[in-house]
Amino acid sequence: MRSLCAGFLVAALVMLGHGGALAQEQSPLVGRKAPDFTLERVNGTSASLSQVIKDKKAIVFFFATWCPHCREQLKAIAGRKADIDRLGVVIVLVNVGESKDTAVKFLKERGITYDTFLDVNSFVSEVYQVAGIPTLVFIGADGKVRYVEYGLPDNYEEILK
Repeated sequence: MRSLCAGFLVAALVMLGHGGALAQEQSPLVGRKAPDFTLERVNGTSASLSQVIKDKKAIVFFFATWCPHCREQLKAIAGRKADIDRLGVVIVLVNVGESKDTAVKFLKERGITYDTFLDVNSFVSEVYQVAGIPTLVFIGADGKVRYVEYGLPDNYEEILK
């Protein structure tokens, strides 16, 4: 878990050198089909990513409750909820490395109702090559990864066209 935090610091330094944005070409997932996964969700059921997004555009948000930058990005996403909904984009949260109780408490305290998967063993974050959190993975309706970023970029609508 702490390696994700260290990864975030490295990513932040990389972002500073690139004007605050993580370049698309830095993620080998861009242009490829998003890896499907099945995990338990905070509601107690299990589902696959493909079942949840159902051929729609999606933003998969990897986060942890202890991460202050994750909380900021959750606020940013919530603040653009109307626009995101208008675009038909599905928001999927993936809690990395924490217990179900920890994630549920965090989400309830903040009134967050997005579909949330529990990546307790960090297996999915490894498959997605998450170097630090928060990480947002933008997936097109064709199921391909369009962009990987550490925050919600201003041009997210363009990315998901």
